[in-house]
Amino acid sequence: MKNNAKTCQSCGMPMTKPEDFGTEADGSSSVEYCMYCYQNGSFTEPDITMEEMAEKGGAIMSQMFEIPAEKAVGFAKEQLSCLKRWAGREIKTCKSCGMPLARDEDYGTEENGSKSSKYCIYCYKDGKFIEPDLTKEEAVEKYAPMMAEHLGMPLEKAKMMVNSYLSSLPRWQ
Repeated sequence: MKNNAKTCQSCGMPMTKPEDFGTEADGSSSVEYCMYCYQNGSFTEPDITMEEMAEKGGAIMSQMFEIPAEKAVGFAKEQLSCLKRWAGREIKTCKSCGMPLARDEDYGTEENGSKSSKYCIYCYKDGKFIEPDLTKEEAVEKYAPMMAEHLGMPLEKAKMMVNSYLSSLPRWQ
């Protein structure tokens, strides 16, 4: 069963349930922003900077995943820089690993050589997954040690974080 999770384009929170979505001025659900960032057609904190948002998000990640605070804030800032509110445009991400597809050279290729609209160069080439038999569980085992080392966090917490993130991506649903 596929879920139609979206990511808040302000804070990066996964929005999986109707109550996660913010509201427009007419009371309808926002398609881009979560309930914490957007209500009644306006940002709840219109003057917050990306750095301040990264501080908030980093503090939460630090607590949840035992990431040193400075690394958590830096990671949050990297993630926020790809979101519409902060980048000024929506930047696509790979539907397999989540890598931002910010430049043409980041995209994988289709069988005819054209760029893929869904996948990055590390996951997809010539119309096929580079690792077609990779399971989500194997992907967690592959990516979690890199995340743990990069962020200075315990491996078990990295596995939880990577599993949660991959679960929101179409390839793994």
